Amino acid sequence: MSPRVGFTFTYNRDRDNGSGTMQNQTGRYYRSMSGTLRGGIGEFRDLLHPGILADASASTGLPGGTSFLNCVGAAVPTPDWSLFATDPGSIPTQCVDGSGVLSDRAPVVTLIDPSYDVPRSWRASLDWNTSMRGWLLRVGTLGTYDLSQPGVVDANFSGVSKLTLAGEANRPVFVSEASIDPASGAVSAVESRRSDQYGRVGSRVSDLRGYGGQLNVALSPDVFTFRGGASFYGSVSYTLQATKRQYRGFDGAAFGDPRLLEWAAGPNDAHHIFVVSSAFSTGKIGTVTLFARAQSGLPFTPLVQGDVNGDGLSGDRAFIPNPAMETDANLAGELRTLLATGSPTARGCLLANLGRVAPRNGCRGPWTESLNIQWSPPTPKRWGYRVTPNVYLQNVLAGVDQLLHGNALRGWGSPAAADPVLLIPSGFDAANGRFNYDVNPRFADTRPARTLLRNPFRIVIDFSFNLSTDFDLQQLRRAVEPVKGSVGWQRRSADSLAAFYLSNSSSIHKMLIEQSDSLFLSKAQVASLESADSVFSARVRELYVPLGQFLAVGQGGAGKAELDSVQATQKKYWKVFWEQPEIAGAIVTPSQRELMPMFKSMLGVPMKEREHSQWQFGHPVTFADKTKPN
Repeated sequence: MSPRVGFTFTYNRDRDNGSGTMQNQTGRYYRSMSGTLRGGIGEFRDLLHPGILADASASTGLPGGTSFLNCVGAAVPTPDWSLFATDPGSIPTQCVDGSGVLSDRAPVVTLIDPSYDVPRSWRASLDWNTSMRGWLLRVGTLGTYDLSQPGVVDANFSGVSKLTLAGEANRPVFVSEASIDPASGAVSAVESRRSDQYGRVGSRVSDLRGYGGQLNVALSPDVFTFRGGASFYGSVSYTLQATKRQYRGFDGAAFGDPRLLEWAAGPNDAHHIFVVSSAFSTGKIGTVTLFARAQSGLPFTPLVQGDVNGDGLSGDRAFIPNPAMETDANLAGELRTLLATGSPTARGCLLANLGRVAPRNGCRGPWTESLNIQWSPPTPKRWGYRVTPNVYLQNVLAGVDQLLHGNALRGWGSPAAADPVLLIPSGFDAANGRFNYDVNPRFADTRPARTLLRNPFRIVIDFSFNLSTDFDLQQLRRAVEPVKGSVGWQRRSADSLAAFYLSNSSSIHKMLIEQSDSLFLSKAQVASLESADSVFSARVRELYVPLGQFLAVGQGGAGKAELDSVQATQKKYWKVFWEQPEIAGAIVTPSQRELMPMFKSMLGVPMKEREHSQWQFGHPVTFADKTKPN
């Protein structure tokens, strides 16, 4: 069991400010106590993923296990695709010469280090939420220290540098020139291994660490107290975050010795995140829900396509030449072209790193944004609220981009995954000890005209059908079904049926009387509320007592006549219920109303909305008034 400890401190003196739920046309809302400070610290552990064990069981290095075949340069067999298609058995299983440093065929091994542990993290959080004039403010912080983070070490890697590329900041290469194809620049990693009897021997380790933190601020209306909350909701939040973690070159983007550790930003380290959500509902328009998100760019590392340091892993980190000092005229020209015509992300990354090795995750992609809208139009009452149409407008920003810019799209709402490949080897110059490179013209380019990653604007229309039993009918069946008593199972009496439905009523007067000490009610006010409650209770009983008598007649059925009577009675009850706020409001003072946000919120519900607004907060009308002790 992981150790954890936390605390919660509530300082709001408003006793009515408690937990609860509320549902209206714009959604279901949950309220927790505001004016609360909570925090905690604890250790969290991940689970062991089955794929880790599956890889090790498949790559044992024994006959029948996974093997690796890589042919470079002159060792590559001449392909005959039509023959391969008709005769799969003719597909080569070895290189042309069958041996030599350009031919690499060996079993692959995956090991699990004896000290391997599942990832775990220590996390500390501190959150504060409070209410301000009908608005909720939430501020939260989170800090993490990550331990036992996974990584891989090639146990068959010798780590002996056999060549140095002076033009690339003395990049070490762990194979000799004989392992590099001069025509293509492709590299065979055979010479970098301790034993040529095996290929890559990947040992899964968990000795890496990381840390991170974030600050989140959110503002939203309190629908339980906010005027007009029954038809509108909106929230805006901002998150500031940063993460760092350890890497090895075996984890990708190697430059020097891939066994060395280095710190860099995490792959999902978006520093800034804005989220806006909103919903409103009217009788004529229906319900409209909006969700928008904007996020700053994610980090990426400029890479070389393929393996240039000979460690057997593709995607080595790029040395970014300075065109003004580059002796290769072709490479210098392509870099100048990229600086002149490339995307703003590409230019910014290159200019920040000219003449040096690009840092791991040292460049950042562009901001991304999204906007989705859902519309639920009003439906005719004759449909019985069982058919719900919905119109989804997915990726609205892409549609606006198309409308405003035509074919010259700006990429609004599209993914912004930057292509990290900057340099593509095109050969090896043994005389000068350097690779020849071409520049990828699509490096870090997320513009729609230069990428296939697009998220189009879509309109989706669907209809949902509610085939479940109506709640009023479920409640009616529960009321009339037999209950177990002292003499066995029997039907409820008329009084019991009336009491059953009365238990779902709520008296505002009773609620205020219960809070008399907190509201500083005078004796005269309490007496007036008791008198008003007596009148209200009598009127509610006049509705439900006849209903109980009607339901008690017959064989306890729950047919259409019984259901119609229940729904008609409920409709009358809500009309009586909504007469309470003004009656009670005339008894208490404005300052006392301020001490009861829920009561103040009920007073603020417009008359037109009260017909479809139902509040239940306990304090039911009883079947008979309790006799006060003498």
